[in-house]
Amino acid sequence: MSLDWASNLNHLIWGTMLAGQESVPADSESICFQAILCDLRPRFIPKCRVGRGYRAVARNGRVLLASNVPMDLLIEREADIRLQPWRKVILPGERPETYGVLMCARCFDPDHCSGSKRETVYHAHLVNEPPSSADLAVDVGGGMVLVFLSPD
Repeated sequence: MSLDWASNLNHLIWGTMLAGQESVPADSESICFQAILCDLRPRFIPKCRVGRGYRAVARNGRVLLASNVPMDLLIEREADIRLQPWRKVILPGERPETYGVLMCARCFDPDHCSGSKRETVYHAHLVNEPPSSADLAVDVGGGMVLVFLSPD
């Protein structure tokens, strides 16, 4: 599998989930899973609405959140999460370079909280120090890390 982008951003994204993506096609550059999200508002700044979607940027400027609902409706909701490289062109005419992490969150049903207890669903938490048991960790700035933990 081609997760070179993740190894180039090992200061932003790390964890055992990066190595355990055997079911992903070899040409894929994304990591997909389901998670119950925490309140992301302390570390993400809402930016704009694009079409039917919403955008926010982590306070470190290196993680872009794209979702189908505003951030306040993502709290304690189950969502499909896709992480992939965020490529950006700095100067006109240049090739896009990997700049950070694009996190797409598609909320299943924004009208109610998730009661899912399935084993495949991860739980997201904002923490100061990521535990060694974190399946995936994403640095969102300000000394905080968004970690995804399996519900063991």
